[in-house]
Amino acid sequence: MEHIRLTAISLSLLLCTVSAFAQRHYENIPALELNYGTNLFGNAGNYYNLSFSRYINRTSYWKAGFSYFEKPYEYTPNLPQVSTLNPEETIPETIHDKGKDFFVDGGYYRTLACNLKSVYWGIGLGGFIGTEYVRHPDKEYNFIIGPKLETELEVFILPRTALLARIQQHWNPLSIDKWNTVWNVGIKILLY
Repeated sequence: MEHIRLTAISLSLLLCTVSAFAQRHYENIPALELNYGTNLFGNAGNYYNLSFSRYINRTSYWKAGFSYFEKPYEYTPNLPQVSTLNPEETIPETIHDKGKDFFVDGGYYRTLACNLKSVYWGIGLGGFIGTEYVRHPDKEYNFIIGPKLETELEVFILPRTALLARIQQHWNPLSIDKWNTVWNVGIKILLY
């Protein structure tokens, strides 16, 4: 199901380039982005991002934003010791839950390839810092910090509006799930 959704989004982005207008990768042009995505591998967890970016020049820009990310995980609740002589004793069940990450992220992005009109592909390197909420078995807040690497495709469908497709790799040694590969799609609106 995930592959069908990713294929449909990719195909839609490519078809939109037929009627695309000239883009505006100019120095000091700000933009606002809104993204939604999920885990690419394993159980799907929702990812939301609201970012502000500013072009440094025609081939690079910086971005900072706020993100929310759900990470599915499993745990076994701590139960009191029970005698093992009882044959009807059951094994404690595994509980499925979602860790909730709230973080600020930022990064530097560089365009690698473009058609000089409407389609731009680049890479980004950045980091994030925030908190992770989990409950196993009690509520717990953990500090999270780490680097991220991503690739992004921008397809301008209007002079000030672009559709985005992105794959990100987050690494966080302090999280319940240290490696997370996230795909997301979104919209970018240039503010000029």
